[in-house]
Order: sequence, then C-alpha cells, then structure tokens
Amino acid sequence: MSVGERVQECINKIEMNDAINAFIQLAIAIDGTAKKEYPGKKTSFRCKSFLRENLPFVMWSLTNGTPTNCKNFKFEFSNNDYPKGMTNFEDIIYNVLRCSLLHEGEMPDKVTFINESYIAMKDGKMLFPMALIISLLFAVIASPTNKNQRVSNNTHFIFGEIKAYVNDMWGSEEKTKNYIRNGFQYDVEKLLENHIKSKK
Repeated sequence: MSVGERVQECINKIEMNDAINAFIQLAIAIDGTAKKEYPGKKTSFRCKSFLRENLPFVMWSLTNGTPTNCKNFKFEFSNNDYPKGMTNFEDIIYNVLRCSLLHEGEMPDKVTFINESYIAMKDGKMLFPMALIISLLFAVIASPTNKNQRVSNNTHFIFGEIKAYVNDMWGSEEKTKNYIRNGFQYDVEKLLENHIKSKK
C-alpha cells in the first residue's frame, strides 16, 4: 500500500473514533514517508528523525499556531517497567507505541489514547489525544516527498467553516498550515505578529 492509501485508512479510522487502528496506519505512513526522506537509513533512525524534524509543526498545529523551534519533548513515566523516567517524544511514538502495536499487537500499559484536546501525564501514564494522531498525520501529508500521493477525492477535514481536501494539501506545509489556521480558536502567530507591529 502507498503512503496515500495509509493516510486514507488512518482518516477512515479517525472518523470511526478508532484511535488504535488510526495510529497503526499513521505509523506505517510515517515509515513510508521517512524512508523517502532518509534513504538507506535504518527504520528506527529514519522514523525518529522524521518525528524530531516535524515536532515544531506538530506542536504549532496543536497550540493554535504558537511559533516554536521545539526539537525535544520529554515525558516522565513512573520507574516501574518500560518506559522508565524521562522519555523523548520520538521514543514514545516509535519504541513504545509503534513497536507495541505492530509487533506485539497490544497497547503498552503506560500509554492510553483519549478523546480530549490535551496531552497529559497522569499517575506515570501518558494520555495521548486523538488530536496528536491528526497533527502527526498532517506532517505526513505536508512532506514534500509525498507531493504525488492521493486519497479519495472526497476526503477532507473541516477547519472552522472551510472544507480542506487532502489532495490539495499534499507535499506543502504552507498550504496545510493555511488550512489548519481556519480551525484555530485564536491564531497565536497572528496575535504575536500584530503585537510586534503595534510596538513599532
């Protein structure tokens, strides 16, 4: 299956509120994308590199357009069993979630998917929102290496009052961001720009 087909399957699972299978399709789409971005590199290296490089975009989309250069995001797990202590975001996605679901066929004990709009740690366990799956999916869609991918012509997201067709977003972070901005409750990036202009 192509990256586009995996993205389509991921979106289908998101619509069904099936976070586990949405993540499985996302993980395969990330690997397919990273393989093109980092040719000849091992799976773990290329997937983690993709996740680190796209973390600023993922955080931007989750935080109403808050500008960030964040390349390191850690979560502190309880010290019993794996993962222990401070763990990088890319290790959670790849080693903890991806490997557990694809190789062992079950969710790790220390991560649970939630249908909320926040990321949190509770009692040493990570609460992983569906919104984070979607933001990671946007990073896959926006990758220049995926500019020739396609999904069904009707596949779209709704941002505010705007219907954004995925086939119009492929391969362009700029186009993808322009669509996502329409769904922000308030656009932090624009507010900061206006604030800086007012100080001049």
